[in-house]
Amino acid sequence: MSAVAPSHQTLRLLSQLCTKPKPRSCHYPRIVPSAAHRDHCSPRRRPFSSSCHPSSPSSSATSTSRLAQGQDAVAFPTNDGDTATLPDTSTFYTLFPSTLPHGPPPHPSSSFTIDLATLRREFLALQSRFHPDKYDSASATHRQALALSSLINNAYRTLADPLLRAQYLLHLRYGIDVTSEDNSHFQIDQATLMEVMDAQEAVEEAQSSDEVAVLKEENKQRMDQTIRRIGQAFEGDDKEQATRECVRLKYWRSLQQALDDWEPGQQLKLVH
Repeated sequence: MSAVAPSHQTLRLLSQLCTKPKPRSCHYPRIVPSAAHRDHCSPRRRPFSSSCHPSSPSSSATSTSRLAQGQDAVAFPTNDGDTATLPDTSTFYTLFPSTLPHGPPPHPSSSFTIDLATLRREFLALQSRFHPDKYDSASATHRQALALSSLINNAYRTLADPLLRAQYLLHLRYGIDVTSEDNSHFQIDQATLMEVMDAQEAVEEAQSSDEVAVLKEENKQRMDQTIRRIGQAFEGDDKEQATRECVRLKYWRSLQQALDDWEPGQQLKLVH
C-alpha cells in the first residue's frame, strides 16, 4: 500500500512543533520568609513565580525583592494603630493556611484540587489586611506592604489556575520549569501529537459557530481529563507523569484559546 502524503495543515503544525526557539533565561524570584517562619522552611522548597508565563509580568520579582528589604518584620503597624502579623511566605501554599492547611501534594491530606471559593475568600481577606493604603506612604512598612500585596496577587492567580498551579508545583517539588522556551526536554509524545494535529485540522475545517461549539466541548473534556491526571500524578509523587500531563494541558489550553478566537477562514495558530 502506498503511503499517504501528510496534509498542508499537518506539515505546518509539525514545523511549529519542531522549531526550537532561541533559549532565554528565566529567573524565579526568591520568596523570603519572615524571621518567625524561617526555621520552618524546608530546604526542598524552591519558590516559583509564573513570571515567565505570557500572562504573568515581572512584577513578582519586584514584589519579592521589596519584601526582602523588610524580611525581619513580623508585624505591620497600621495607620489606625492596629497591627497585622506577616503571613508565612515560604511558598504560595503557606500564604493561604486556612484554605490549604496541609500544603501541596503529595501530603496525604492535601489535594491538587483547590476549593476556589474558599481560596478567593482568604485572598480577599489577606489583601484587605495588607492593603498598602493602610500604612504610612513614607514608611518602609508601606513598601513592604506593596511587595506583599503583589506576591499575594501572584500566588492567588497561580493557585486559582490549574495550568499555572501545575507549573508551579513542578518547579516547587522537582525543580522542573516547563515554561522555559528551551523546552526540548519536554517534547509532546507521539499519541498526543497526532491528537493535537487532528484537533487543529478539525478547527481549521470548521464552517460554523455550531461546529466550533462542539469542538469546544470536546476540548473541555480533554482538559478536564488531563487536569484529573495531573492531580493523580502530584498526589502520587509521579514526576514523569506530572510533567507529561502538564505539557499536554498547555496544548489543550492553547487550542481552547484558538477556539475562542475562531473566525471563518482565519488561519489557526497554536502558541505553546
